[in-house]
This record gives sequence, C-alpha cells and structure tokens, in this order.
Amino acid sequence: MKLPELKIGDITSKLPIIQGGMGVGVSRSRLAGAVALEGGVGVISTAQIGFDEPDFETNTKEANLRSLEKHIKEARRISKNNGLLGINIMTVTNFYRENVKKAIDCGIDLIISGAGLPKELPKLVEGTKVKIAPIISSARGAALMIKLWAKQNHIPDMIVVEGPEAGGHLGFSEEELKNKRSIFDIGKEVVDKVKEFEEEFKKKIPVIFAGRYFYWKRYS
Repeated sequence: MKLPELKIGDITSKLPIIQGGMGVGVSRSRLAGAVALEGGVGVISTAQIGFDEPDFETNTKEANLRSLEKHIKEARRISKNNGLLGINIMTVTNFYRENVKKAIDCGIDLIISGAGLPKELPKLVEGTKVKIAPIISSARGAALMIKLWAKQNHIPDMIVVEGPEAGGHLGFSEEELKNKRSIFDIGKEVVDKVKEFEEEFKKKIPVIFAGRYFYWKRYS
C-alpha cells in the first residue's frame, strides 16, 4: 500500500509518519535522522537534551543549547537531507524561547509544542519559514489554539492530537484515565472542528493522531 504524502503548509513529507519526541536521550539525532532518511518527519526532543554534556550539571542552559545544535546538525547529516526534521519542546521547559531560537537558527523545519499552551510560539517564529504545531487533547483545545494564534496572524500549520493513550504531558484526570476515550473518537471531533477553521481561513491544517500509526484519511 502506498502511503500518502503529508503536506505541512508549503513543505512536504514523503511519508505521513511523524516520530514522537521522547525526552532525555531517546529522541535525538540518531533516531530523528533515521526517520527523516526514510522520508518521514524525524523529531528531536529538547527535554534535557544535553544531559551527557560534560558541563550539564554546572552549565545546564548552555549545555542543552549546544547539544540541540549538535543533534540538529547530526540528524541532517544522517538523513542526507531527506525527509523533514522537527523539534518537540514543552512550554514548561526552562529557556523555552532560547530553545526555539536555537532550533530556528539551525534550520529546523517544524516545531511541535505542548505541555501547556504555546501562546507565544507564532511571535517567536515570525519572519521565518519554520512550521509550528500545537499539541492539544480535544476539539475545544484545537479551537482555542487556532483562535489564539489567529490573533497573532498565524494559523497552525499542523495540529497534534494527544489522548490518554499517548505518553504525553497533558494532565488527564484519574477519572478520564479510567474512562478513557479512544484517540480515534477524540481525533475525529478535532478533525471536524478544524475543518470549520480551514474553511474560514482558507488553509489546510493536517491533524496528526499521537500514539498511533494512523493518519486521518481525509488528508490523503
């Protein structure tokens, strides 16, 4: 079966597969570069990415920023400039703005941001070609982020839906976990809601379901 391409604004991934950004040494250059090499979207996590730098304990900020630059460049080398490269950065991360700026300076294609509302991300990428995508957990969350970013003259280039089945940081309650809804049920509601904004803003916004090898067929 031939998989459809994934169009994110004016850039295209040959495969509709986005590798998850897993922190503290998991999603770095080797994994992200290998995924991009095969035509997918390789994602580097910024979460304590420089944990193995010699000065990490005494100079954490600079160690992380230095490591982020190193791993973006190494992922590009591994990928042989195939596929796309992104970073996953939590809004609660220390030095959020500095991490975003470093990724932009290193030529990252896509920034995915969750664990809170990435309200300021549009302003941080203003004037660049970097694509940005919030991580949300509901149709209401998707609508909120689109409206917030629209006030900054930026519509999400992509939206990532994360439910209780994904290993993320969206803070589901114990009750929600006991009676968890399928990512397919949540995702369909998000797709329907996003379609309303696509019509309003005349822009395609692909919706990615996190935690599953699944790409909503409406975008194929």
